Amino acid sequence: MSAETPEVDREPTFAELLTRLFEILHPVGDRQLSLREVSNRVRELGGSLSHSYIGELRSGVKDKPSRDSADLLAQAFGVRPGYFNDPEARASVNRKLDRLAARHRDHNLSELAQRVASLSDSDRAALTKLVQSYDPRTNSSPSMKL
Repeated sequence: MSAETPEVDREPTFAELLTRLFEILHPVGDRQLSLREVSNRVRELGGSLSHSYIGELRSGVKDKPSRDSADLLAQAFGVRPGYFNDPEARASVNRKLDRLAARHRDHNLSELAQRVASLSDSDRAALTKLVQSYDPRTNSSPSMKL
């Protein structure tokens, strides 16, 4: 699953919801939080969830944490405790996550533009040719040497 809003025709899994928090809730342009960092945040809140247990939840190996554990994870990411259990709370949080995901995309596009601007003229021309040959219907482009 990507950082986009989970599919609306089915309930998202706990792993999908947790992964979305990891993918989006970090400073723009910075890396995702590690499992240990989230575990430490939970401990600062007075709880106790090991980084390995959080990893099992994120990967879907474990999928039914207690409500207290789910609420602690939500609080560790700074979202409403009902995010994992209450569709109304989740909808509210998802609207905010969508806005933040857009900021991440905008930052990535800005960084890409800066890098392209620093290329030599010949490299920029090769990149332009590659982009122009891209076919979004097949999500592919011909193989090219840059």
